[in-house]
Amino acid sequence: MHLARIVSFAVGFLSLAQEIVWVRLVGFGHNGRPFAFAIVLAAFLAGIAPGALVGRRLCRGRPDHRRVIAMTLVVAGLIDCAALAIAPLAVLPVDWSVILLCVLVAACAGAKGVVFPLVHDWGATTDDARIGRSVSAVYLANVLGATLGPVAVGFVLLDLFTATHVFGLVGVATMTAGWLLGRGGRFLPRETVAIAAGIVGFGFVALRLLPDVPTFVAARVDAQPIIAMHQNRHGIVHVTAGDAGGPYTYGGNVYDGRINVDMTLNSNALDRAYAALLFHERPRRVLVVGLATGAWAQVIAGFPGVESIDIVEINPAYVDLVRQHPQVASLLDDPRVAIHYDDGRRWLRARPERKYDVVFQNTTFHWRANITALLSREYLTEARTHLAPGGVMTMNTTGSFDVYATAMAVFGHVVRYRNFVYMSDAPLVQRPDAAAALRASTLAGAPAFPGALFEPGGIAAGLLGHRFQSGADHLREAPAATPPTVVTDLNAVVEFRHGMPSPVKVLRVLVPATPNTQ
Repeated sequence: MHLARIVSFAVGFLSLAQEIVWVRLVGFGHNGRPFAFAIVLAAFLAGIAPGALVGRRLCRGRPDHRRVIAMTLVVAGLIDCAALAIAPLAVLPVDWSVILLCVLVAACAGAKGVVFPLVHDWGATTDDARIGRSVSAVYLANVLGATLGPVAVGFVLLDLFTATHVFGLVGVATMTAGWLLGRGGRFLPRETVAIAAGIVGFGFVALRLLPDVPTFVAARVDAQPIIAMHQNRHGIVHVTAGDAGGPYTYGGNVYDGRINVDMTLNSNALDRAYAALLFHERPRRVLVVGLATGAWAQVIAGFPGVESIDIVEINPAYVDLVRQHPQVASLLDDPRVAIHYDDGRRWLRARPERKYDVVFQNTTFHWRANITALLSREYLTEARTHLAPGGVMTMNTTGSFDVYATAMAVFGHVVRYRNFVYMSDAPLVQRPDAAAALRASTLAGAPAFPGALFEPGGIAAGLLGHRFQSGADHLREAPAATPPTVVTDLNAVVEFRHGMPSPVKVLRVLVPATPNTQ
């Protein structure tokens, strides 16, 4: 029966679409930890199983499938709406919230799971010779819907709407599907328009009244007011007011830097960028992987002699953020700067001919989901092929001994400054004109380092006189209980084995992690 296949497709589409939104919200609430997906998947499967069992029991006695499925979808849509109202509390990283989260995810998945056996029973033919084909057709429709749902949400809807709105749309669409199926074609055009408008109106009002889930959660991370919130398919970026040191920026609810380039304050610890200038006499071609607040790229643009800067940024929201802040907005008008919207690793792999004097990467925290792609031995090996002779690569280790071990496994020379690692195939020694290079560095046309910063106790003086620690010496400081491990694409050691423990006690037991940081 064609209608059974359509319903099977719709249920698969709506179920997996909602799962993707759950993953986005839970990942945001748990600061991008990699187990967010596992929590949602486990609760999703735990809900589908009893839901399917209920559906199986409803199949007994040859029920009116259309009517039962229609009522089930309406109830499922109402559960979705109720779950959305509670979701802001459910995604908070505390013990009772995780329990509530699992209940909500299981309830949403289970309600739709009831339909699965019903729709197969409905779509199966009574002809024994064709029963296998008819059941397979219904199952295939469900698989296609389950495949297209995440694609539609992940690549389209999250670029058009917030995660909260997409969740609400799933609930409204589920109720609408139940109503349409229940009517069975027996309605007048005016009645259809009126009821459809009522459902849409209800959804609009509900979404306007309910709090935006990421905004609700973000307000509990920083006491400062939220001044900007950007949501798209690549992630969620928000900015808080901050203080004299500049606004705070968060990517995926994790600290992502401050919008400030004043070296007198140095609230962004930008001296770590200038350290790279000390190791290369003529950094003309520079690659920046990750734009973030734009502060780091703005500093690099002021290095003396820089001719071109390629910036690879996967999330366009950061460009919108930079454009809104005068301290860094001029970067977007700099003719030397080219911004490429892409994954950094993929971008490098597609351009083997590109060579750079400096590759700069203010990498986010080593324990976040998927960060292995920018910390692994395989990635550093790829990046190394893009260094010109004497080139230097530098990145934020966020204190991970594993990252230093990986750098030493790929490069011949590795040194440390604060929590940054500097890597090269050439010896890393301070250039003879280092002081002149710092004095020649500019920001907005003015010297980056006022003269007073070269006096004893000043940032420039401290940088010039700093004794950089070798990577080997630093690794000797690693705790014996957690020896440094080379990060690879397969072991993802920084995310799992040496990741950041969850603040949720039950998750610390289920997903143990032993941090290996300085």
